[in-house]
Amino acid sequence: MEEKRPGHRHFPAVPVLALAIILLGLLAISGVFGQTQRLLADGQDGELTKTAQSVDNNIIGHFAWYCSDLEYITTRTGFLRAEELYLSGGGAGDLLYHLRESPLPKTVMVESMLVLREGAVALSTGDSTDYAFLDTIGQIGQVGISLWTDGAERPYVALTLDKGKVGYAALIDGEVFFTIAEKQTAAEDTDRILLLDVAEHYFFHRTPAGIRVSAVDSLDPSVHASLHTMLSAQRAGEPLTSFFSSGNQSGAGSYTARLAVLPAPGNENGCFTVGVARNYDEVIRPYQFVAVQMVLCGVTVMAGAALLLLFFLRSHRSHRQAQEELALLRAKAEAAEQLNAQTQALDHRQRLESIGTLTSGIAHEFNNLLTPIMGYSILILEKLPPEDTESYDNALEIYNASQKAKKIIARLSNLSRKGTPCDLRPVRLDPLVEQVLEVSAPARPKTVRVETGLADQGRALLGDETQLFQMTLNLVLNSFEALAKQGGTVRVSTSSDGGHISLRVADNGPGIPDQVKNKIFDPFFTTKGSGKGIGLGLAIVQQIVEAHGGAVALESAAGQGTAFTVTFPAAPPGETPRN
Repeated sequence: MEEKRPGHRHFPAVPVLALAIILLGLLAISGVFGQTQRLLADGQDGELTKTAQSVDNNIIGHFAWYCSDLEYITTRTGFLRAEELYLSGGGAGDLLYHLRESPLPKTVMVESMLVLREGAVALSTGDSTDYAFLDTIGQIGQVGISLWTDGAERPYVALTLDKGKVGYAALIDGEVFFTIAEKQTAAEDTDRILLLDVAEHYFFHRTPAGIRVSAVDSLDPSVHASLHTMLSAQRAGEPLTSFFSSGNQSGAGSYTARLAVLPAPGNENGCFTVGVARNYDEVIRPYQFVAVQMVLCGVTVMAGAALLLLFFLRSHRSHRQAQEELALLRAKAEAAEQLNAQTQALDHRQRLESIGTLTSGIAHEFNNLLTPIMGYSILILEKLPPEDTESYDNALEIYNASQKAKKIIARLSNLSRKGTPCDLRPVRLDPLVEQVLEVSAPARPKTVRVETGLADQGRALLGDETQLFQMTLNLVLNSFEALAKQGGTVRVSTSSDGGHISLRVADNGPGIPDQVKNKIFDPFFTTKGSGKGIGLGLAIVQQIVEAHGGAVALESAAGQGTAFTVTFPAAPPGETPRN
């Protein structure tokens, strides 16, 4: 059976994952563009609505102005006399004169002034009375707003004032009215203003061919989408925004427009529904261009990712081979490290064997010297009279020191042998430190001061007193030697936390350089000059600490002193320390 390689099982998932990422990216781009369009449409709606409000305000402003003028001229004394003369059967010349000389006919907006009697046109400041009333679409004070046409079906917006027996109308041509409604508004040059009277007779709009005032009945709302939207808003009585296609009504090519409508029932002028349309294609085109660029960038990134994936697939085999070679090299390196460790261990063992050979000879010679010392000290003790206690104590001290020296020689002989049994008894560190400082006093330089901080709290540790004495003595003598030239302070302290007992020997000497810290516990390593030491002190200290199940820690930096902290397990409660 052919074995399947694990690396090939994942390849089919890679194209699927890449396709999923591409689809997610396209969806994300689509969502961002859609959100942008919505935000853009909302912004456009706000601008178009403000423009429609400005057109609405412009219409009501002109209406209010001209209505005020109409009411003013028809209440002047001269006009009233001419009106009374006309109604009493006199000539109409004075009345027409006052109408022609009034401000209204002299404006661009008002084309003609009419005199109405019984709903018909009786007189006109123009050349014709061929005008027909269509519908009233609003009221401003006493003046009504209405729609009229002439004989040629031209639409007019009229301001009419009914005084009972006679009435007056100021006719405004539909195209002129639309032109004035467009002016002085917030509309942009590309905006299209649309007006629809509340009676739904006329639709006012501008095309490339000019202003058009079209009869609503002659237009198909399904073709004129903007008219359909305005009719819907006016009949609903609610502002409306909508998209529509202007291709069938603008005459300037098809484009998508956005339309905002203020219906007549809810706006200021109340006579005309106002719409403002804007070419949305022109607005959205820059954003579409950016979107296209984003898509192209995305495609470029995807193409780069595809090339990278292809490169990965092609380099997978060589990568796997490199991993196998690397694993082989790692195995060889581990084997080399093990061999090096074994070599170092063998070298260490050989050094210890050499130490054992050397120290065994030294121990034999020292034992030969210590035997008569111990023997003669016993003879002295036996012959001293009982009352000579001082001599007895001195001779006893010689004997005890000889015993300890004998044990130290034995310890030196055992330096190369691990697991040498110890004579374990409860030992307190405080009395032991005091004894070490007393014994080492002759070796203390005069420039060195010793401080103590003994606080073992009466707790003891299980240990060999002679070995512990030797360990402490080595640490103290090392500190003395470190301060021999410059002087300083050696502080020896003990402490107990209940479960452990610690001894700390610290000095403010020159410290130990970083490059030799990892060598100080090696046998025969020394920084002293020739003839000043053989480098066994700290090696013996470490061996004694390990034999007692403790740990030794070094704190030192060049120029900042040195401190050795030795920590031992405390003896179980109930163990009685040796005095």
